[in-house]
Amino acid sequence: MADYVVAKYIRLSMDDTQSASMSIENQRLLLDKHIAGLEIPNSEILEFVDNGYTGLNFERPAVQELLELVREGRVNCIAVKDFSRFGRNAIEAGYFIERVFPLYRVRFISVSDDFDSDEHEGGTGGMEMAFKFLAHEQYSRDLSQKIKSAKHEKAKRGELVRKDCLFGYKLNEARLMVVDEPAAETVRLIFALKRGKNSLAQIATRLYEQKCPTPYEHKKKTANPSCIWGSSVIRHILNDEQYIGTYIAGRKQDLVKIPDHHPAIIAQTLFDEVQAVIGMKATPRRKRKVGTHDRYGNIQGVLKGKVICACCNHVMRPSCTKSPRFACHFTRIAADAECHRLSISARELEAMLFEIMSKQAQIILGADNVNEAVIEPQSDYARQIERIAGDRLKLYERFVLGEINADEYKTAKAHLDDEFSAWRRFTARSRRRSLRIESARGLRSKSPQRIY
Repeated sequence: MADYVVAKYIRLSMDDTQSASMSIENQRLLLDKHIAGLEIPNSEILEFVDNGYTGLNFERPAVQELLELVREGRVNCIAVKDFSRFGRNAIEAGYFIERVFPLYRVRFISVSDDFDSDEHEGGTGGMEMAFKFLAHEQYSRDLSQKIKSAKHEKAKRGELVRKDCLFGYKLNEARLMVVDEPAAETVRLIFALKRGKNSLAQIATRLYEQKCPTPYEHKKKTANPSCIWGSSVIRHILNDEQYIGTYIAGRKQDLVKIPDHHPAIIAQTLFDEVQAVIGMKATPRRKRKVGTHDRYGNIQGVLKGKVICACCNHVMRPSCTKSPRFACHFTRIAADAECHRLSISARELEAMLFEIMSKQAQIILGADNVNEAVIEPQSDYARQIERIAGDRLKLYERFVLGEINADEYKTAKAHLDDEFSAWRRFTARSRRRSLRIESARGLRSKSPQRIY
C-alpha cells in the first residue's frame, strides 16, 4: 500500500478548447513532469478529469469525488496546472486552500503559478495570488458576457446562432436556412389538418398512419422510426412563426424578429387561419357539472408517475375513474405496438406491492406480521448526532487555540467521526424501516378511491 497519495486534477471548459495549451493532454504531461520531479518514495498517483465544466462553481463530478477522498483522509497532495483549473471563484477556491486542505493535512500545488502550500503555511501566497484568483474569476465572467453579446449581435444581423436547424429546414454550405422538402411536407400536413379543425390527437394519428418521422427521428436519421408524435411537439410547430419566413432568436427582452428572412413553408393566410382555429374556445359542458374527471381527476396517488411501461419505457398514467387503471398512453395511436391499450388495475398493483413490502418488512424486522413491528424512536439518535457535532466543534476550537497538538486532534476526531457514522447508520436504518411499514400499512388500508 502506498504511503503517499498524489491527486492530479485536470479541468477543461468549453471555452478553453480554443487554446492548445489548455488541452487535457498538455495538462497531464505538465503535471506528470512536475510530480516526477518531487521524487516522493512509495507514492500513488490518482487522476481526476472534468471535461467541459465551468470553474465558477464546484458542481463538477470529478472535483466532488476528489474532495470526498480528502474528507476521508485518503489524499495527501493535490496538483493542478494553475489556480483557474481548480476553480475561478476566489472565495470558494480560497476556502478550500486556506481552510479545508490544511485541516486535513493536504498539500496543494499549482505548477504554473509556482505555488506550493508547504511553502506558505496553508495560505494562498498573499496579495499576488489573491489578485490572480480575482483575475481568473473576472475573465470567466467577462468572457461569458462577451459570448452572449456576440450571439445577440449575430442574431440582429440574421445569422443563425444555433447549431441545429428548425424542423422543416436545413443549412446549406453558407449556413443559410433552406427548405428541407421531406420534413416540410410533414409541416404542411400538420397545418392543413389543423385548419380542418382536427384535434392534436387526430393529427398525431394521421402522422403515424402516414409514417412521418418525428423531428428527433428525422434529425438523427433513425432507421426504423416509431413515428409516434407527442401533442406538445405538434402544438409547438403550429405556433412557430418561423414557418412563415420570420427569423426568431433570443428570449423576452432580447428577442429578435426579422420578417422575410428565409423561404416560407406556410403562407401567412394559412398561418392566421390556424391561429384562429387554435384560439377557438371549446363548447362548455352544461351537463355533468360534477362528472367523473371533476370527482377523481385531482386526487394524487403515491404511485402516480412511478409506473413505467416495460415495452416503451414511458410513464403509465392512471385513469380518472372510480376504479382507476394504469394505461400506456404513449402508444395509444399505434395499433400495432406491443403495449397498445396495455393497462393494469390500480387495485391489483397495490395488492402486489403490499405483498412484496410485507415480505421485506418481515425479513428486516424479524416479525411474523407487519403490524407486530415496533418503530424505534429516532429522537435519541438525533440527540446523539447533535452531541457529536458539538463535540467536534469544541475539539476544533481547542486545536486552533493550541490546547492540543495535531496528533491528539487527529486521534480524537477519528474517534468522533466513527461514532458519528455509526449513529447516522442507525438513523438511516430506522428511517427506512419506518417508511416501509408506513407505506405498507397505507397501501393496505387505503382504497383506490382515496389514493387516486
